[in-house]
Amino acid sequence: MKPENPALELNNLTRRWSGREPVFSGLSLSVSRGEITCLLGPSGCGKSTLLRCAASLDTVESGHISVNGEIMTEPSPGRQLVLQDDRQLLPWLNVNDNVSFPLRMGKACNKVAADTEGLLGLVGLADAGSLYPAQLSGGMKQRAVLARALAAEPGILLLDEPFAALDSEIRKRLHGILKDIHREKGLTILMVTHDVTEALILADTIVYMNSRGILSPSEKNPLGNKRDTESGDFFLETTRVRRRYESLLDSIDV
Repeated sequence: MKPENPALELNNLTRRWSGREPVFSGLSLSVSRGEITCLLGPSGCGKSTLLRCAASLDTVESGHISVNGEIMTEPSPGRQLVLQDDRQLLPWLNVNDNVSFPLRMGKACNKVAADTEGLLGLVGLADAGSLYPAQLSGGMKQRAVLARALAAEPGILLLDEPFAALDSEIRKRLHGILKDIHREKGLTILMVTHDVTEALILADTIVYMNSRGILSPSEKNPLGNKRDTESGDFFLETTRVRRRYESLLDSIDV
């Protein structure tokens, strides 16, 4: 069901690589304001390309992207894309300078410093500001990248499997940080993943994408706000959603 007042809309997008079949064709997706929408799909189905189009970093052959009803044709600070690649930080700058990079336009130095300190505290890196990327663990790098994205004060976060390369304990911690940021900032988040458990932990809404780049209708998280990973309900829903996901991968035809 299409939300009444979506923050982000992808309208009939077609994206193809030169001389190849389309990555997706006639793709449409509406993302509800202030919600986390998780896009579940296998590797190579076009999830990352979809996010790059949503950020206006990739061009489309047809269709358009709109934010709050306004058509977008180029990147904007209000849409921040975070990747799983841990090389997003500038290696010659420390964490403070990496995070403050988007803040330096037209702000006094003391305001930049205060904002940077607040963002690092928000992602649990309050004591890491003087460190350089080479001195950070994978989880710390991802938190620094997230803080830098938040420095631009976006309304929309586009997350491309940002925790995929991390071990389970670090992922669990970062899931909690992301949920805290979502609550505090009221962000609209579109996140792609191939991890059913991650989708059930984070998502308000789940959308499936099959190997042909076709989307299913949006579905509300069956767990609602009760997402205790140790509960029997969570185990049962994870099993059910995984089976549904697997059955849809080759059968979505909408």
